[in-house]
This record gives sequence, structure tokens and C-alpha cells, in this order.
Amino acid sequence: MPVEHGRRLARLFPHAELVELADCYTLIPEDSPRELTSAIRGFLSST
Repeated sequence: MPVEHGRRLARLFPHAELVELADCYTLIPEDSPRELTSAIRGFLSST
């Protein structure tokens, strides 16, 4: 998905947060599992 689509979705959804992870492609859990887990935990702890 183009980054601008993610930015647009983050603006449209209440309480949404966009996190951009470097060197990630189609399968983020396989490309950057630690970074993804950290981003999810951070989001959940802030809500």
C-alpha cells in the first residue's frame, strides 16, 4: 500500500496511529517482527 494511503486512513479513523517501519514490504510480521510487536504494544498501552 502506498504510504499516502496509510496516512489518509490514519486521518480518517478516530484514534488511529500510523507507524512507518523501515525495510518492510508485504509481510511485515516476517520482515520486522520485533518492530511490529513494539508498535502494537505501544499502541495498546496508550489506549
